[in-house]
Amino acid sequence: MRFLSNLTLQQRIGLLVFLGLALGLGLFSWLGLQSMSDSTQRILEERLTMARTVASHLDETLNHLLIHIRGNADFHGKLPAPAEFRERALSLRMVLAESGIATTGVYLLDRTGLVLQVESEHPEALGVVFPKFGDIASSLEERGASISSMIELPTVGTPEVFATVPVFDASGQMIGALSVAIDIGQSAIGGFIKPITLGETGYTELVDSNGVVMARTEPERPPQALETTDRAEHFANLVAQHTAAVRTCYRCHGPASSPQRRKDVLAFAPLERAPWGIAVRQSEEEAFALIAQLRLRLILLGGIVVASVFLMIWLVMQGVVRPIKVLTAASVRVAAGSFDAVPRLRRRDEIGQLSNAFANMAQDLAKVQKELVARNQELLALNSVATAVSQSLELEEVLGMALEKVLEVTGDEAGGIFIADEGSKRLRLASWAGYPDLFQCPQAGVAEATCACHQVLSLGHPQVVNDISQCPVLREKVEALGREVCFACVPIRSKEKALGVMNVACSGGASFTEVEFRLLDSIGRQVGLAVENSLLYRETKKEEEIRGQLLNAIISAQEEERRRLSRELHDGAGQALTGLIMGIESAENIASPSETQIRNKLAHARIIAVGLLEDLRRLMQDLRSTILDDLGLVAAIRSYTQAHLEAAGVAVDFQAEGFSHRLPPPVETALFRIAQESVHNIVKHAGARTARIRLQLEGNKVRIAVEDDGRGFDVDAFFGSDGRQRSLGLVGMQERATFMGGIFHISSKVGQGTRVAVEVPIEVSAGVRGS
Repeated sequence: MRFLSNLTLQQRIGLLVFLGLALGLGLFSWLGLQSMSDSTQRILEERLTMARTVASHLDETLNHLLIHIRGNADFHGKLPAPAEFRERALSLRMVLAESGIATTGVYLLDRTGLVLQVESEHPEALGVVFPKFGDIASSLEERGASISSMIELPTVGTPEVFATVPVFDASGQMIGALSVAIDIGQSAIGGFIKPITLGETGYTELVDSNGVVMARTEPERPPQALETTDRAEHFANLVAQHTAAVRTCYRCHGPASSPQRRKDVLAFAPLERAPWGIAVRQSEEEAFALIAQLRLRLILLGGIVVASVFLMIWLVMQGVVRPIKVLTAASVRVAAGSFDAVPRLRRRDEIGQLSNAFANMAQDLAKVQKELVARNQELLALNSVATAVSQSLELEEVLGMALEKVLEVTGDEAGGIFIADEGSKRLRLASWAGYPDLFQCPQAGVAEATCACHQVLSLGHPQVVNDISQCPVLREKVEALGREVCFACVPIRSKEKALGVMNVACSGGASFTEVEFRLLDSIGRQVGLAVENSLLYRETKKEEEIRGQLLNAIISAQEEERRRLSRELHDGAGQALTGLIMGIESAENIASPSETQIRNKLAHARIIAVGLLEDLRRLMQDLRSTILDDLGLVAAIRSYTQAHLEAAGVAVDFQAEGFSHRLPPPVETALFRIAQESVHNIVKHAGARTARIRLQLEGNKVRIAVEDDGRGFDVDAFFGSDGRQRSLGLVGMQERATFMGGIFHISSKVGQGTRVAVEVPIEVSAGVRGS
């Protein structure tokens, strides 16, 4: 299918017709060959039937011959006397002659095959031993009647056939044989095949088991004495096997006027009563003449069919493919944008209808193209305006770029954008271009004004302003410019909210077209979205600043409160516990050695007080690290991790790079709290054996990464699909990093540990966030 789809229509039709032609011709040829094969087989079968029929008739003749001989071989149990033998022999020759069988002699043999008596034209055969001749010898040995092949007796000199019948005595013992010499050429046996003719080249042969031609119907070539046929060995095998066969073969002999190598149809049938066979031969050319004529007619018919098909293909090409090529070329021109080059074919068939429909479609496409070009110009204008206003979120920049792009798209010279104050509906000129005072209108700032700008703002419909009743300052502008002035006033709105109006002066005093008016209205909506985004950005920015200030105040207050609590614990409870420990130690020293119980109680109290002091110092360290204030971020994180992780049995790998100076205090405090919360999570939740902490200062960025090989957790499931975090510690780390203008990232998998990474810019953190 893919191959057909890559072909042209002409190639496809030609290929399909050719395939159909090949299939039809193939089927037609197969049927013709099958018919010729059947006809050939029938001809061969007819030849074989003819040979079998002749052989059957000869068998009947020879059977009658043997019956006559056997009837005259009954000598009442003894060999006959010469007179009796001669009488019987003459009677037998007479009877056979009446049956059309010519005999040359009758011979009486003893049981050894010796000729005892002769009734023949050749009396010199007396005393000849017949067992020297194979067929007669086998007859004597088998004690049955037989007919021999052609035999040439030495005393006679003429090849003859001998029909031999055994002679029995009264007890059934063979005492001799009666043999009759038959002249095949003068007998009805040879003449029986003469009427059988097959055209001009066909003939029939009577051959014996040695391949000797006994009789032939071909008058130009009578058989010679003991002439051997060209298929002697093959005929001998068929006679020996009693098998009939039909085939084609080459004739190896013939008259001098004909070629020696000519292919014949040969049918052979053996006889039952004699070791002979009938060969029916005819030249293959003559035998299969009808088949050759049929083949020639099939070839002629096939040629006519092929010529007709090619003529049909040519007609199809002229009637279908050529008009389609014309329409295809027209479609290519239409695809290139030439809609006026579509011909209308003057035809009433489907191709004519297609041509008319295609021409109508081309006309419609021309109209649609004009509309698409206009729409495309509008879209390009809108896209350029949208691209321009999306480059910034500052309101003044947005309005300036929007007005500049509008004037560039429309080709106008001047314009202005008024923004409405929320609530009061007063208009203020936020951006202008072209003539400086063209849109300086004193009534714009009056909420109750009824000029065109306020009407467009209230109603939300654009309009063309070209009359002084619409704009009170229009007269002044006309006098100042010295020509008529008009402008389009378009509402700037987002959804259904009116945000202001946009005025665009007519180019050269000409009014706006419908397309330009529709474009300005669309641009007004686009500018409205940009204005609303700018206003929202301004509000969001203010809220973000307020949130940052609030968060900065909260963190500062939190750190200040931590510092105050740490100082008060150190100055109050810490000093009190220190004094208590010193008092307990003094009491221990005062107690006498005999007061063991008192000394033990005091020692126990001292140990408790020392433990409380250590816990108090650890609490003060967690509240506010003095090392952070005195030595900086690296020393504070190293000291804290060693004090907490190593105490929990976690091996710590701590590295710091690039810290040649102190960082701003807010940065150090935020990173220390993030590291502090990470260490707390490792000790409390991770169950880790090792932890790795990396601090890196590179340029204006500082990075911290805390890793452990603990049990880990599913980050997505932990934070929840709805975005609500479940850990205030993680939220605190994220908020601190975000507040510093940095990036917070946590990655973890169950059974593979956890990694917390934070990157904070130093200048932004120190300068913008208020160090």
